Amino acid sequence: MADLFFARDVASSKALSKQVQKGQLIRIRQGIYTDASFDEIEPLIKLRWADIVSFLKPDAILAYRTAFEMTPVDGQVFVVADTKSRYKIAVASSLVIHVLPGNTQVMTTRTLAQIQNSNPTRQLLENLLPSRKQGGVEKSLGASWVEDRLCKILSRRNGEAELNRIRDEAKASAQACGLESGLDPLVSMISALLASRPAEGVLTSELAIATARNEPYDQDRVNLLKQLSLFLKQCTFTHVAYQYNQASWRNFAFFESYFSNYIEGTEFRLDEAEKIIFSKSMIVNRHADSHDVLSVFNQVSDYQEMSRTPGSASEFIQILQERHADLMAERPDKHPGQLKEMGNQAGGTVFVSPKDVIGTLTQGFSLYQNLPVGMPRAIFMQFLIAECHPFDDGNGRVSRIMMNAELHADEQYKLLVPTVHRESYLNGLRQASREGRFKTLAKVFYQLQHYSASIDWLDYGEARDQLEAHQAHLHPDQGIAEFNRHIRQFKFTC
Repeated sequence: MADLFFARDVASSKALSKQVQKGQLIRIRQGIYTDASFDEIEPLIKLRWADIVSFLKPDAILAYRTAFEMTPVDGQVFVVADTKSRYKIAVASSLVIHVLPGNTQVMTTRTLAQIQNSNPTRQLLENLLPSRKQGGVEKSLGASWVEDRLCKILSRRNGEAELNRIRDEAKASAQACGLESGLDPLVSMISALLASRPAEGVLTSELAIATARNEPYDQDRVNLLKQLSLFLKQCTFTHVAYQYNQASWRNFAFFESYFSNYIEGTEFRLDEAEKIIFSKSMIVNRHADSHDVLSVFNQVSDYQEMSRTPGSASEFIQILQERHADLMAERPDKHPGQLKEMGNQAGGTVFVSPKDVIGTLTQGFSLYQNLPVGMPRAIFMQFLIAECHPFDDGNGRVSRIMMNAELHADEQYKLLVPTVHRESYLNGLRQASREGRFKTLAKVFYQLQHYSASIDWLDYGEARDQLEAHQAHLHPDQGIAEFNRHIRQFKFTC
């Protein structure tokens, strides 16, 4: 494996020079050698940049954007050293070290083993300073970045106390570091976020303004939702028209409720679900579970209710809470209709924190409004609710009710997420949430809508026979091969 070698004294310098003469090493720069091939030099320098900086400027500290990003940007890094003027050090064609004069003793910390860096308070001050591009890269990340960092700090436990500590540290040490010009803006930002002074004319980033209004949101989630919105606008979804018929509507609603509950763990046999819904008979010792199935059915079988979609962010949240309250009416421990007060997660996915839920839903709604009606809005709505997980329980079921309401409002077929396709559905959500890859999720919903439209819902018995023949009611490991044979015909491209 290719390596770097540093001449740290006269003896090692002579030894390395001899290896160069023998053709065993290449000299990259004075004191720096490698046994890498020509093609390996650039990636090796990118990998070992911190070792190179600490060798060439051992008393310097990583500063400005580099102190936060901890990686070169377009081959540029910024350091502060005890020097009278700024200058650059080029290492091959892969790395440029910008050396700026400044104090290396105050407000520093060590994040990397090789070299110290500006501490978080100093990073905020440094990145508020004006800058011009060096090699196409600005040394400072700017005011909006600082505001967003302050919002993230405020969102943590004891965040308000931490902002006060940062303000005090900045006041005490900014002058010693030559960063006085960043002090007043930083103090003003912190005061605006803590509501001790007006935010108007002080804050510029969307997140900071929302936080100052006590409407904080999850910035990473909103960025993800923006990506989803752009993706959906690029896709073409055919209009899968639905012609209302009382029997088909009711039969579809039965399976919509049955499957939506089953994939969340409220499992009944089909004949048990028929008793619950058609005979209003609760299953012995499973009153709350039975109510879950019945309440979802009551909502999704209500033609007028399923035509209701939100026209504003406040109405959106109101509809969500109303539908959740009805769904969880027999589970008082799940706080029906109340937004969560405790954080929640599924596996490795941590959902939006309670204090950011309203703001994130509000930001998401603005993106939703700019999407075409029908499937784009339906997919976005489902994913928005799934990512926020605004309630203690029932989030998946509510998200699918809201999704199907979007389809119904556009006079399209609603869609089922049958038991057999649960893992494909969850995999689509995971790819979208963790990797920002949306095609699988869109494909799942596209195919399931077309599949749902292919079933003859006029006769309940025939619809059940078709679903069972396609093994839609089985667990994925039992029926996915057969089910995929039927949905494969519905080709999705985007």
